[in-house]
Amino acid sequence: MSALTPREKPILLLGLGNPLQADDGVGCRTAQVLEKESLPDSVQVLDGGTPGIGLLSLIEGRERVIVIDAAEMGRAAGAVVRLALDDIAPSGAPVTLSLHTAGFADALALAQALKMPLPEMVVFGVQPARVEWSEELSPAVQAAVGPLVKAVLREIGASHGE
Repeated sequence: MSALTPREKPILLLGLGNPLQADDGVGCRTAQVLEKESLPDSVQVLDGGTPGIGLLSLIEGRERVIVIDAAEMGRAAGAVVRLALDDIAPSGAPVTLSLHTAGFADALALAQALKMPLPEMVVFGVQPARVEWSEELSPAVQAAVGPLVKAVLREIGASHGE
């Protein structure tokens, strides 16, 4: 039997962010680590960058999407929070979650307006320590990557390092 093509894979692990802006790149860096893991054939890992409305084309047709992104949550740097789609504030709400909230929330609002079925979605938000021009993650956020990888693997029922 042939392997599934990326678009046929029902589960997407999607790292978001800008790796040139320090901790904003945590989603991309985590996706790079996840790509090296032994994952089920039904799973695709993608470094999605900062897609904005383009997020819809990435999630279209998926059964499940797990998003990893820097998120301003007012917590200690490196804190990881698992959120369901219902926990994410819509665009224009007073609470800012992701550093890409406008694009992310707008994409989800557009999907609802178009009556586009959304996959089951989970977001792992990581509290940044700093967002500035740098390719380096802060020590606190770098330390969160390992536990974050394990949490994502648990989410899809895969084992770390096996």
